[in-house]
Amino acid sequence: MPRWNAEKKQAYRTEVIQRITAAMPSVMQEYASINWEEELKGYHIEHEYYPDYIHAPIHGSTDSYTNPQSCLAWDAAMDAIIPLSHNVSCQQLRETMAKLIPQDAQIETVLELGAGTAGGSLALAQRFLQATFRITDVSPYMLVISQHKFNKAGLSERASFEQVDARNTGYPDNSFDLVTSSLLFHETPKEWTPKILKEMYRITKPGGWVLYADTYRGEYALSASFQEPWLDDFIHFNFEYEFAKAGFTELNYIRYAVGLWYMVGRKLEM
Repeated sequence: MPRWNAEKKQAYRTEVIQRITAAMPSVMQEYASINWEEELKGYHIEHEYYPDYIHAPIHGSTDSYTNPQSCLAWDAAMDAIIPLSHNVSCQQLRETMAKLIPQDAQIETVLELGAGTAGGSLALAQRFLQATFRITDVSPYMLVISQHKFNKAGLSERASFEQVDARNTGYPDNSFDLVTSSLLFHETPKEWTPKILKEMYRITKPGGWVLYADTYRGEYALSASFQEPWLDDFIHFNFEYEFAKAGFTELNYIRYAVGLWYMVGRKLEM
C-alpha cells in the first residue's frame, strides 16, 4: 500500500477517535457492574511496580495501560482500528489465529502473555474445549476486564488471571501446551523481544506450540498513524530468525489481510 501523507493520517486518526467515542457509552454500560476496588485487590497498581516502557506515550497516550479509562476503551479501539487498517474485523483476526493450531492438537494448558483483554484466549477457549488458561498481563486493569469477559462467556472456571512480566514469568520449565501472544512486540522496547521469546520457549512443553500475531510488516508500517515509540526497531526485526533463535522449529510465517501476520511454531520433543 502507498505511504499515507500527513492529511490522510490525520483523517484516519479522526475516524478512529470518532468510532471509539461513539462506542464508549455502551462500553461503560457493559462494565458498570465492575467493583474496581474489590477486583484490583491482589494486583500491583503503584507506579513504581510497572516496567519503565509502559509509561511511554504508546499510541500517543502516556500510561495508557495503567489507566483504567484507556483499558476500558481498548476493545472499542481495536474494533475501530482493525477494520479500518486491515479490512478484517477484530473477531476475524482472533478466530483465524485460533484455527492455526490443529483441532487434534493435544492442547490442555494455554498461557497468553500480554493478553490485553484476552481476545486471543477467548477464541482458543471456543476451539479447545478441554483447555485451561493462564491469562497474564502487566496491567491489572486489563486483567479485570479479561476476567469480566470470561465470566460473561461462562468460561471463568477454565481460567486464572495473573499479573506477570513477560520477560520473567516465574512459571516452571515446560509448563504449557501452547504459549500465545498478540500485538505485543511492536509495543515493547527492542531489548525485550529476545528475552520474551526465550521465556516463551522455556515454559512451552516439549512438543508444544507457540502462536503469535502482530501488525506493521512491510509497506503497511509506513502508514502508521498513532505514535508507537519502538516502531522503527520493530519493523527491522527478522521475526522468523528471532523465533528460531529462541529455539522454536517448524515455524510458519503467515500473512493475513493488510499488514497483519501470524507466526506458528513448535518446541521439539526432547
